[in-house]
Amino acid sequence: YNACCEEQIEIVKLLLNDQRVDVNKPDKYGQTPFWMTCENENIEMVKLLLNDKRIDINQATNSGATPFYSVCEKGNIEIVKLLLNDERVDINKSKNIHNRTPFYTACWNGNTEIVKLLLNDKRFVDVNQPENGNGETPFYKACEKGHIEVVKLLLNDQRVDVNKADNDGMTPFYV
Repeated sequence: YNACCEEQIEIVKLLLNDQRVDVNKPDKYGQTPFWMTCENENIEMVKLLLNDKRIDINQATNSGATPFYSVCEKGNIEIVKLLLNDERVDINKSKNIHNRTPFYTACWNGNTEIVKLLLNDKRFVDVNQPENGNGETPFYKACEKGHIEVVKLLLNDQRVDVNKADNDGMTPFYV
């Protein structure tokens, strides 16, 4: 964990060669070495860890955030692409305690490139998954935040429910 956090790539390589090392051991917050590497956006370390099949790349923190969620939230397109190229990534499992998916977060933050990647991924992202606070969908949030390019992308996807209201009955058009 510390070697990953401190970006000690040569030490991490040595540790990965020892089968006794628990590569998925989290800290008290549930943050694994892989999660922390993604959070720190260290692309070389991410590549190294992805090559080790022992790494649980979907292991979430105590707050429910997976490494994939973290990189979608940060908007690091290079790491998002790396993770999407790995069939082990479950793009719909990644939810935080608010039930916000990586797709929701990308729409909220206006990360057009990540939204495109997720819409086109063969694993079919759940485009209408609401968060559990107000029941806002990714489309609702993109409209509310004024992310025009994301709204355009979502309007072109027939899977998106453009009229889904939040828990207060407000629709994306209303906001």
